[in-house]
Amino acid sequence: MVEPSAAPEPAPITVFDLVLLAGLVVVLPLLRFYIAEAGGFDLHFDEAQYWEWSRQLDWSYYSKGPLVAWLIALSTALFGHGEWQVRLFAWLAYDLFLIVLFCFTAQFWQSRRAGWWAVALGLTTPLYFPLGQVMTTDVFLFVCWSWGLWAIWRALCRQRQAAWYEFGAAVGIGGLAKFSIGLLPFFLGLGLLLTAAGRRALRRWPPWGGALLGVLLLAPVLLWNAVHGWPMFHHEQGHVLNASEAGGWRENAGHLLEFLGGQWLGLSPLVAVALVRVLSRPPRLAEQRLLWALSLAVLGFFLAKATVSKVQLNWPAPAYIGLLVLFAGRIETSAASWRRLTAAGMVSSVVLLGIAFFPMAVGLSPTKAPFDELRGWRESVAEVARQAGPTHFLMVPSYHLAGSVAFYWPQPLPVYPMAENRRFSQHDFWPGIEREAGRDGVYIATDDGLPPRLLSAFARCLPLAPAPAIARDGGRLRTLYAWRCQNYQPTVWPKPTTY
Repeated sequence: MVEPSAAPEPAPITVFDLVLLAGLVVVLPLLRFYIAEAGGFDLHFDEAQYWEWSRQLDWSYYSKGPLVAWLIALSTALFGHGEWQVRLFAWLAYDLFLIVLFCFTAQFWQSRRAGWWAVALGLTTPLYFPLGQVMTTDVFLFVCWSWGLWAIWRALCRQRQAAWYEFGAAVGIGGLAKFSIGLLPFFLGLGLLLTAAGRRALRRWPPWGGALLGVLLLAPVLLWNAVHGWPMFHHEQGHVLNASEAGGWRENAGHLLEFLGGQWLGLSPLVAVALVRVLSRPPRLAEQRLLWALSLAVLGFFLAKATVSKVQLNWPAPAYIGLLVLFAGRIETSAASWRRLTAAGMVSSVVLLGIAFFPMAVGLSPTKAPFDELRGWRESVAEVARQAGPTHFLMVPSYHLAGSVAFYWPQPLPVYPMAENRRFSQHDFWPGIEREAGRDGVYIATDDGLPPRLLSAFARCLPLAPAPAIARDGGRLRTLYAWRCQNYQPTVWPKPTTY
């Protein structure tokens, strides 16, 4: 893909750098703990879902690999039940992301200052810091994507053949968290096949050895999917390939505009302006074009998808990592006005994130602010549990609600998604509600309606008083409605309709 170039002496990392990095490793998790506690942030439904998975450990799960569930199981086994225990490894992984970003950028540009600019961008870019606050797959994807890019550069541009094995390890471990890391080897392989230098690289063993290592690390996920009918690939197909149901360009123009606006805001508008100005043209040096081309290829993939279906704000986030590495090295050589614009953009990002985390500090209601879905679960679920009294199991309309109810219920109980038109979820691999014959359960939903099929499956269902989730300013975030249902009689439930 690129011809190797002579490797200059790497810029030395000083003791001062190591002290600062160690300080970040210690201070950032404490800062995140403060944000979670002071902001009143309960678990996001994705975090709660992965916590549910951690209670039934497996080699893989229907939509994601096992890494997050394994780590939650470890942290909660060591430190007990609670939000920070669930999030601990995400906070530590974000520290590792910044360390890798620093080392990669400093080596790439032979400049410690460039490394610290990269850390500053990683800390202040709105796409990254909030995703490092919660225990989802994204932060582990960031770590492995950064490591993989660094390894590719060293393998192709510095002829470090052992880096191919690092690349395989990064992709394999990243795949244990989120399969979208496969976009990195896909576009790399395509670039290698299309260039003479790339084809020469593929005639050697190390790239294939790295690929083999990646496959070996992914073996648990692949074998689990083979045994269970490839549910993860059906799930990914719904995201990537099944665009026909979305209706095409005209119907998805709104999704496209939302995607473009979301990416602009996610990068911070001022920083985005400076980044586009600096990187709008292909870099002159081949090793810089490598990062530039890979990043734009991945962004182009998501842009194309956004023209036919909805793309979530966080999906393209890894693609910007290579661009941030390139941008960090160009900041020092930019005009003073552009450096000031970049610094102002980072400061404004911190201010906006502060407002998003603590809206009441500036007079905004948490009910109208970002992250409202993370607030109010503990108290409202506890109120439902108090009214319901002793029960044997819980029921909800969807898997989105299942994890939150299970996590905040005072006792560990099985939860069953029960709906006429529900999505496939991990619950479909676990024992179903048929084992609850003759027992009492509680159905919980966010709308005031009991499904008729559920009503007919019990001797009777008695409504409980609504349990509102109240924000700190007195506003209502949501309301939980619940029914205590007695003497379950097994009935035939419809199969999931979509992935």
